Amino acid sequence: MKLLLENWRKFINENIETAKRLSIFDFDETIAFTEGYINVTNKSTGEEFQISSQEEFDKLKADGGYDFDFSPLNQVNNATENLNITSIMRDRLQDPNTQVMVLTARDPVSIDDIHMTLQTFDKPIETQNIIMIGNKGENKGEYVKNLILSKYDNIKEIEFYDDSNKNINDMSIIKNETSDSGRIEKFDIYHVVDGIPNLT
Repeated sequence: MKLLLENWRKFINENIETAKRLSIFDFDETIAFTEGYINVTNKSTGEEFQISSQEEFDKLKADGGYDFDFSPLNQVNNATENLNITSIMRDRLQDPNTQVMVLTARDPVSIDDIHMTLQTFDKPIETQNIIMIGNKGENKGEYVKNLILSKYDNIKEIEFYDDSNKNINDMSIIKNETSDSGRIEKFDIYHVVDGIPNLT
């Protein structure tokens, strides 16, 4: 958690202190289609293997019997822009009442590469006003709750785009908690399937 806090302080900007809406985007298979893999070690047997899909990671993460090495994802490889998402992202960046965030399961060391990738799209996305966080596969819902909602009372609306069922479920828990308390006025969660966002 200490590393996450340091990462947060590094990339925070002033807009989040005044924004009403927080728009959160996953990177892989959401903002862009990429090539990459994660090294996995079975804690019981020591067996090592690689996985390359979000579904595989979600399943093994839920099992609890595996360690993950995200270092192969430190660099972004062969990224193809997903216009279904980046068109929304560009729109949000034009809204002074919205703070855009990229929240990826990659290691924080990959953030520089993500910045560069967004700026290499056919229509470059300027990233100076985007908060980018790599949370190393941890719970995205808890991250948003503990490091954003607990601090910024001005955030009244959230939208979240991700291709992972687990991340969708984790964020849905936070949605229910904040809806019950009235803390958040609007909380939209979009499951990105084959590049297309679907409101859950």
